[in-house]
Amino acid sequence: MTEFAEPKRPMSQKKAREFIAGAHLVLRDRETRHYEVVTESGTVLGHVEPAYKAGRRSGWNGWAAGSIHSSTLPAHPTRDQAAAEALRQWIALATAKPRSS
Repeated sequence: MTEFAEPKRPMSQKKAREFIAGAHLVLRDRETRHYEVVTESGTVLGHVEPAYKAGRRSGWNGWAAGSIHSSTLPAHPTRDQAAAEALRQWIALATAKPRSS
């Protein structure tokens, strides 16, 4: 099992935005319509998947980003908006100050 060390310093906003420049959506699974937000170097920064809601005739509710459990996340009308939310979440994580133990 691999352990991941927390960085000693958070990434700056500028460096984080440079890192995600050129990120795009890549279809991961055609049957489930799951997408990944990927950088030009192939680093996966987030996930976008269909969001479903009970009580709707079609069940379709838009697109969710950032988690495997899309039922607890807000739905976005388009894949691109959900991808932008996934990138926003990634920037928040990359620029967050490390927690002290």
